[in-house]
Amino acid sequence: MEPKFTRLYRFWHWLMAISVIGLLLTVLLRKTFLSYKANAAIIQDKLAGMDIDITIESAKLIAKAIRAPMWEWHYVFGTMLAISIVIRLYMIATKKGVMPLVAIMQAKDGEEKLKQTVYLFLCMGIMIMALSGGVLYFYSELGFTKEGIHWLKELHEFVMLPVLALVVVHWIGVVRHELKTKEGIVSKMIHGDS
Repeated sequence: MEPKFTRLYRFWHWLMAISVIGLLLTVLLRKTFLSYKANAAIIQDKLAGMDIDITIESAKLIAKAIRAPMWEWHYVFGTMLAISIVIRLYMIATKKGVMPLVAIMQAKDGEEKLKQTVYLFLCMGIMIMALSGGVLYFYSELGFTKEGIHWLKELHEFVMLPVLALVVVHWIGVVRHELKTKEGIVSKMIHGDS
């Protein structure tokens, strides 16, 4: 039997995992600790305590400058995600991987079909995130205005929630599978099965 967890497959998986986790973490930071609106209010308040008055717009500019390096990491993780998608498409084209829809049709039982369906939706969400993120990053080069693609930004942010949920479902499924079958899937994903 041909090994399932080849070096290429494991490289693709961990590149995808690191990029998705990194992207989700940068968004978490954006929505919490590095929220420019919350931090602008803090900056304005602290400066007022030192008898320095600035407008809320100036405070927002400072807050956005503070979180700018985090966005650079978001773009790095986005590039890693795009590379992992290209690797996955290469794997499918060279028969080193199976298309998720084909995997659903080849599933032997209901549990395997459910697992492959979750995986299909995760792949679709990640593709939407990657494509919309790429267009948002290169919007001016593609001839769009920021206002003209605001709907795409909304879609990009909306799809993040189902992707996050599917990532959690994936982790739960891996742990459940590991405990139920004892076949060492986590070890194989790290060390390979050849």
